[in-house]
Amino acid sequence: MGFKDIVERLDKYQRRLVGGKAAKIKSHHIEKAIEKLTTKEAQLKEELRETTKPEKRRRLEEKISTIRTQIEKAEWLSKEI
Repeated sequence: MGFKDIVERLDKYQRRLVGGKAAKIKSHHIEKAIEKLTTKEAQLKEELRETTKPEKRRRLEEKISTIRTQIEKAEWLSKEI
């Protein structure tokens, strides 16, 4: 499952929570998404350490920031269900 798929799934879970269908959301699905995002974040941080081109560093930093936001969103969602 790619990064976009994980983000879309988390957004879908959040919409379900707002729609009152939180009972259908399984906590292990959210935990799995957090694990995948954390793994991807670690990979990108390693790539960032090895990258010297300013433009590529900027893109990697943006991706890491986005992943961090998604992890925070998933952790919040996990607490809400």
